[in-house]
Amino acid sequence: MPTIVIVDDEYIVVEGIKAMIARENADFTVVGFAYNGIDGVKEIMEKQPDIVITDIRMPGMSGLELIEKINESAVETIFVVLSGHQEFEYARKALNLNVRGYIDKPITIEKVREILDMAMSEIRIRSGNMERKNKYQKRSNQLIHMIEQGNYEKYSEALFEVLKTLKAYADNTQEYKKEIYKLLCMGMGIYYEQRKGLSEEEHFPSYANMERLATFEEVDELVHTLFTTLFRKIRENSMGNIHRTVKAILAQIQQNYHLDIGLAELADKYDMNPAYLSNLFKEEVGISYVKYFTKLRMEKAKELLIEGNGKKVAKVSELVGYSNYRYFCDIFKKHTGQTPNEYKKLLNRGNQDE
Repeated sequence: MPTIVIVDDEYIVVEGIKAMIARENADFTVVGFAYNGIDGVKEIMEKQPDIVITDIRMPGMSGLELIEKINESAVETIFVVLSGHQEFEYARKALNLNVRGYIDKPITIEKVREILDMAMSEIRIRSGNMERKNKYQKRSNQLIHMIEQGNYEKYSEALFEVLKTLKAYADNTQEYKKEIYKLLCMGMGIYYEQRKGLSEEEHFPSYANMERLATFEEVDELVHTLFTTLFRKIRENSMGNIHRTVKAILAQIQQNYHLDIGLAELADKYDMNPAYLSNLFKEEVGISYVKYFTKLRMEKAKELLIEGNGKKVAKVSELVGYSNYRYFCDIFKKHTGQTPNEYKKLLNRGNQDE
């Protein structure tokens, strides 16, 4: 429900407007009031109302000074001023302060009704614009996150959504170009920041070149070209790092197969998405991470079972990372077709035959 703060040095005026609002429009609620400009500023800063109705002339701080003060604080509100017949000069100055409504005295319910209708229309417009802005920011943040994560898959669809939501939010091509330029610089800034020390020349787009573009279509064409180039670089860098990452993981588990090293832990260590790392590992190695890790443990178990006279099965189970002896035996049989003891006996028989 839209909120209102009333500021006037006359008690009867404040109470009168409150009564008119309560009687005329249940869509609004008065959340605060003050009888001078100084207290009015405090009340507005605290309540952050959608609408402020203030008298122009008040002792201590005028209504116009109050409006200037609130404008400096960047509090977004709709200002409506109250003015007598002899205060047109103040009213003209009020227009320069982006005051949206004007009520001349004496105040009537018809005048209040007209102002409230105007304010409601503007609030709806602002609300819709804020919703569109939030949607654009959400989409653009998703695109930036893709650059941060080095995720080049489906970037084209993500960029399409960014441009679509921006067109719904931006009022004109000038605003569209400014927002797009900020997004481009942010994306490229992140890309180059992550690659400090690499022999790659930084190249940011020129806003002067974008300024020359006259239509949304021309801007879109340039944006698609620049982002396609950026994500192509991301893909090339990622493909170059893939082999190194998987190679490092293989070396780590080769040395630490007796520890419980999960894929999520590795993904966190190498700053990668677990699902992406799972697919990547399978593409590079040919089998899933879990299957490879289990197979590695079983191969190590075989080596331990045949070393010298062979270690006890319970000890081997522990050495390859299985605290549950029965579970280890089940896994071993699934992989070799024999229990650990059967495997040892078979090897011993073979050695005796020789």
